Amino acid sequence: MADKPLLNRANLVSSGVFAAHVLWVLMGWLDVGTGTVLACTNSYAVRQGFRVQEEFGAKRLNFYLTGFFVLFILFVPIAQSPLLFATFGMLYAAVFRIPLLLGYLVVLIVSIVFVTPYWIQTTLLLCLLYTVVAPIWPDRMKRFHLFCLGFGFLLVIAIMLPLLYLCFQVTPQTLMTSMADDVFRSALRTSLLTATISTAVVLLFGVPLAYAIVRLDFAGKGLIESLIDLPIVIPQSVAGIAIMVLLGPKTPVGLWLDKTMGVEVSGSMLGIVLCQVFVSSPFLIRSAANAFRDMGPALENVSRTLGAGPVSTFFRVSLPLASGGIFTGCILCWARAISEVGSLMVIAYHPFTVSVYTYDQFVQYGLQEARPAAVLLVIVCLWGFLMLRWLRTATLGPLFGERRIGR
Repeated sequence: MADKPLLNRANLVSSGVFAAHVLWVLMGWLDVGTGTVLACTNSYAVRQGFRVQEEFGAKRLNFYLTGFFVLFILFVPIAQSPLLFATFGMLYAAVFRIPLLLGYLVVLIVSIVFVTPYWIQTTLLLCLLYTVVAPIWPDRMKRFHLFCLGFGFLLVIAIMLPLLYLCFQVTPQTLMTSMADDVFRSALRTSLLTATISTAVVLLFGVPLAYAIVRLDFAGKGLIESLIDLPIVIPQSVAGIAIMVLLGPKTPVGLWLDKTMGVEVSGSMLGIVLCQVFVSSPFLIRSAANAFRDMGPALENVSRTLGAGPVSTFFRVSLPLASGGIFTGCILCWARAISEVGSLMVIAYHPFTVSVYTYDQFVQYGLQEARPAAVLLVIVCLWGFLMLRWLRTATLGPLFGERRIGR
C-alpha cells in the first residue's frame, strides 16, 4: 500500500508537470498534440518515479532518472522525435521495476537508435540472445561462458540478418501470389520429391558404409574417409561437370542407358537425384559413423555372446542405438539436397527445382521479381528443417521404431 504523503506528493508533482506542458502549448513552444502526449508521458513518469523510490530507495531512483534523461537526449535533441520519446518514455517508466522486461526494452531502443534500417531484424536476434543470457547471468561462475556466447553470437547475426531482412521485404499478398504460380508449385514438388528420394538412397547405402568404416580396421581406411568428405570441398559446378562427363548424353554410359533402358540423366529427375546424392551424402555418412562410434561395440558383443548373429545384432541392437544420430544425418542430408543449385544448373536446369527456379527468376527479371521466390524457398527449407528436428526430438530413431522418450 502506497504511503499517503508520498502519494500526495506524487499527485502534486504530476499536476505541476502537466500544468507546465499546458503553459508551453499556450506560449506556442509545443503544438497541442505533442504537448498533450508529452504531458501524459512525463506525468506518468513522475508518478512511477515515486513508486520506484518507495520500493527500492534513492539509489534506484537516481538510476531511473538517469535512464529517463538518456532517452530524452536520444530522441529529442538527437533524433528530433518527441513522439518517439513519449512512446519509449512511457514504456520505460512502466517496465523499469521489472528488470527482465526492461532488458527487452533496452534491446529495442538500441536497435532503433543505432541500426535504424534493420531495427526489426536486429531486435529479434538480440532478444533471442538476451532471452538465453538473462536467466544465466546471475551465476558468476558462468560469466566467461556467456561472454563467449555473446562474442560468438556475432556470427549468428551475420548469418541470420540477411535472411531476416529478405523475409521482411516481401508482403504476404505477394507471397500468396507467388505460391499460386503453377511453375513454382511444380518446382517445389520436384524439390521435395527428389530431396526425399536422394536422402533415402544415401540412407540405404551410407549407413552400412558408415558401420563398416567404424567397426573395421584396414589399410586405406583414412583414404576412404577422406574420399567420403570430398564432395564437401568440390565446387558445385565442378560436381555437375564431373557427372555430365560420366553420364552425359554422348558418353558411353549415357548412350548405353539411353539405348537399353530409355533413361536420360541430363535434364531429368534422375539427374537431379544424382546431383543431390553426390553433394549431400557426406552429411549422413559422417553423422551415422559418429553415432556408431559413440555407442561402441560393447552391447553388440553382448548380443553376440547371447547367440544373436551379426545381421540380427545389427538390426536389433546397432541400428536402434544409433538411430538418433542417423536421423540427424537424414535431416542434414535432406536440407543439403533441397538447397542444391550449382550442379543442377549443369545437369538438369529443367525440370525446375525450387532453388533453380529462384535463380532463373533473378536472371530473367531481376532482384525485385526474385524476392518472393527466395522468401518462399527460405520458408520451405526452414519449416521442413524444423519439422524434421521436431521429429528427431519427439522420437529418437523414428525410422527404426525406437521407443519414445520418457515412456
